[in-house]
Order: sequence, then structure tokens, then C-alpha cells
Amino acid sequence: MRDRKPTRTRDHGRGERVLPGVWRLRLPLGLPNVPHCNAWALKAGNGIVLVDTGMHDRDSMGNLERALEEAGFKIRDVKLIVITHAHIDHCGQAPPIATRSGAEIWMHPAWKLHAAHPPDLDETIEVALQSGVPEEPLRRWAERRRGHGTGQAGVLYADKDLLPGVTIETDAGTWQVVETPGHAPSHVCLHQPEQRLLISGDHLLGRVSQFFDVGYTPDPVGEFLHSLDVTDALDTRLAFAGHARPFTDVAGHIQANRDLVARNLDAVRAALRSGDKTAYETARTVYGRHFTVELASWQMTMTTAWLTHLEVLGEVTRTPSEGEDPAERWTVAP
Repeated sequence: MRDRKPTRTRDHGRGERVLPGVWRLRLPLGLPNVPHCNAWALKAGNGIVLVDTGMHDRDSMGNLERALEEAGFKIRDVKLIVITHAHIDHCGQAPPIATRSGAEIWMHPAWKLHAAHPPDLDETIEVALQSGVPEEPLRRWAERRRGHGTGQAGVLYADKDLLPGVTIETDAGTWQVVETPGHAPSHVCLHQPEQRLLISGDHLLGRVSQFFDVGYTPDPVGEFLHSLDVTDALDTRLAFAGHARPFTDVAGHIQANRDLVARNLDAVRAALRSGDKTAYETARTVYGRHFTVELASWQMTMTTAWLTHLEVLGEVTRTPSEGEDPAERWTVAP
């Protein structure tokens, strides 16, 4: 009999208490290099506030139910759904949870930017061509993407705008809304000042990793840097992130994010000193041998965000496409 290779066990939802009245719900994701996300259950009287929901996918609701059960709760115990930002791995299951529990959904009003302009594959291809991505590998990438689900169950909506001044009452204390755009225009953190706690969503992660929504606001990198200043002023001792275990040394994470932005901006500046480039050529130069087909979409988005920030600072300019060449080019400003 031939030996069989071991089958990888599919991950499942897990729930664990991290503080009195606060549970981490670890939910599997099918995204490359992002194996799971966190939702947070906050005890509130005879129910819970659910912060984020995970994305909609095969077994996703079952995984949430299992995580809640390990924490001692059920979907019917959800009295309020709070969304840190309108990315599918954080809001994808909100509508059906609200339907089953009767809970309201609270979310920053900038979620409507995503709803009014959802990701479109054909538009993504057009932007990639403008950025100088070669047509053949782009076509192969697009073929793999077609037919994938959106990750969003039902139609996303909000019952209340999650803005500064709005508070969320729980057994662990009152949480205050802090606007932190950059990663997404709709991003907020939740701050509990007495215990110096922060639900940081994807603004601060357990490891320093960044992503910026491009195309919704003029300068997402600039917004992110300002949001780092805002969260730094909160003097937080413990953060609950969207994709990691709770972590301390929040100030150290904030500075590490500032340093990473600075290094990447310097790398883009250096790439353009040798001559004008498309965003694609700039990304290939910045990432070098780490530029891969699997990560190209993220790497292109990040490079475009850095170029846009340098343009806002007046350090670089872009030249629109000319003739049959669809790609715009970037150069150091005179």
C-alpha cells in the first residue's frame, strides 16, 4: 500500500477569554497569507456586543457559531454589531447575523464609499494596465479571479453612524469611537480609557503589515500617518487587533509602522531617481526578488499609495498615458 500524504486539517472557529467580559473569536479565512481574522465579543448585560464578523464563505457562519459557543454565547445573544471597517473579512457576515439576532449594525459612514464603488475585476484590470502591468500575466491573474465569491453575505447596511462621540456600553466599560482612516476610509478603533484598551481592527496589527485602500480618498498614506498620531496619544496598554493575538507595547507598534512607511517612501524615491517609471516598474524595483504573482496585486496597490502620497507632498509627478501606451509614468518633480 502506498503511503498517503497527511491531509491538512481545516481550521475552525475558536473562542477564548482574554479579559473579564472580553472574548477573542478566531475565525478562519480562505485568503492568501491571511489565515484567520478576529471578531470580539464584549459582554453587555444579558447579551454581547459583537465587534466585526468575519467574511462570508463556506462554513463561515458555522465557524462563528462554534467560536461563540466556546465563549458561552449564541447568535441570539448578539445585541449590537459594531464594524471596525468595511472590508469583507470584518463585515461580510453582518447582515445575516443582524437578521437572526435582531441586532443593529453600527459602522462609520465612509462604508458607503465601498458600497457605491465595490471592487470590479474589469476596472482593476484597467487600472493595472495604466500602472504598466504586462498584459499576459495580468490576463492569467484575472482568469483565476473570475467566479470567486465576493465574501459579502446579503446587502451591507448600517443602522447608525459610528462617529466620535458615539459610545458603546459594555460590562468591561464604555468604549469610545476613534476615527482612524488610512487602511480603509471607514476605519475606526474603539478605545476604553479606564483600562487603556484599544480594539484596533486593521489599523494596528500584531505584526507590522500594511495595506491602504487606493482610489477612495486623495491620500490614504497621509491619513494613516495621522491616524498613528491619534492612536499614539491614547496611551493604550493593550490592543486587540483584527488578525493577531492581543499585544502590548502599542507605542512600539505605532513607531514601527511609521518607520515602515518611511522606508518604503525612501525606496520609491530611490527607484525614481534613475528615471521615470510606471507604477509597475516602480513596484518591481522596490520589491525586487520578492515581487511575485501571488502578491502582485497587494504590492501594486501599496506602490500606488506611496506614489500618490509623494505626489501630494509635491515630490513626484505623473505623466498621463500617450498614444497606444495605456500606462502613466511617474518621475521626480523638478
